Amino acid sequence: MASHFVRWMGNSPLSSELLRVPQDVINSAERFPDKRRSRFLAARELLAQLMLRVYGIRELPPLVTTSSGRPCFADPNLPDFSIAYAGNMVGVLLAEEGGRAGLDMEIVRAHSRQTQDTLTQDLSSGEKAWINAQQDFMEAVTQIWTLRQSILKLTGESENGAGSLQLHPAAGRLRSSVFPDIQAVCDAEPMLVWSCALSPGTERLCLWEIDAQQQWQPLRDVEMSKPNIGPRSLRLTSLTPAPQEIGHL
Repeated sequence: MASHFVRWMGNSPLSSELLRVPQDVINSAERFPDKRRSRFLAARELLAQLMLRVYGIRELPPLVTTSSGRPCFADPNLPDFSIAYAGNMVGVLLAEEGGRAGLDMEIVRAHSRQTQDTLTQDLSSGEKAWINAQQDFMEAVTQIWTLRQSILKLTGESENGAGSLQLHPAAGRLRSSVFPDIQAVCDAEPMLVWSCALSPGTERLCLWEIDAQQQWQPLRDVEMSKPNIGPRSLRLTSLTPAPQEIGHL
């Protein structure tokens, strides 16, 4: 089964000929400031186009917002998805049927060194050791931060739920006390770090980009079972829950 990740650099509005977002969604965005409105609508348009490409659904189905502020389809039989923003870039991750998804993106070096230090202060010794072993400190910090955020989005937790999550990047493992079985893949590109957290049944992640002519361009397919996805990539899979955790799952 495959999941799909599409991203778009929103320097100009999407063509009105492509729009598949219902009018009530467009109207609901009018209360937002210009930048937030354009990103809000672009994310939902990307989601609508993914639903058309993957499932043949011609208009964006109704959405609701969870108690954690996460949008999802009102129909629980429709797939899970996750939205992320980084600078002017908008990204949408669509899970396979029955799976869950969490997406995060960060611009490399968008944060000051002081902010980077703040991001690392609550990390585990294993996470800090992995970061310090990498050639590019800021890129490594961004990778760990992005991985954490994508997994917390999948589990439906806020940053306050970070204590339920342990990453062991050197071993390629993670442990969540909320969801016992998760896999996550993170890649560092020259300007962007992205991370997709997915259910364990996902075998393939299809990467897409919408170009300046608003054409869909396939980037690559990631085989999730392969341990070595790329030289600057990280793939983490869940550790078996400890016995004391099983009773709480």
